[in-house]
Formats: sequence, structure tokens, C-alpha cells
Amino acid sequence: MEGVMPMIATPLQKVKPKKATVKFGMEMAIEAGQLTAVIVKGSGKANLEITLEWEAQSKP
Repeated sequence: MEGVMPMIATPLQKVKPKKATVKFGMEMAIEAGQLTAVIVKGSGKANLEITLEWEAQSKP
């Protein structure tokens, strides 16, 4: 996760939203082999959902 934070923070500092929400999702699975527990199969997935909000400025 530490490597992901600079990739998110740097662009956010440039666009300066009023509010930013970051959702991190992760799915992991490990399956033991049928012959022995030493043989395993693993997989993983991760995703980020980033929502940025700005307020419209009213015209005088």
C-alpha cells in the first residue's frame, strides 16, 4: 500500500479537489494441492475506486 499512496497523492495535489475518497479492495485466495500442503495455488486481485469532488464557484 505504501507504493500506491504517492501515485494517488501527487495527482490529487495538482488538481486540488474539495474532497477525495479512495476505496481500496483486495481479494486473495490460497488453495492447497491435493497431494501435499506444500504445493499451493494462490491468486490475488486489487482495485482502487477514487472519487473527487469540487464545488462550483458562484458568479458575482
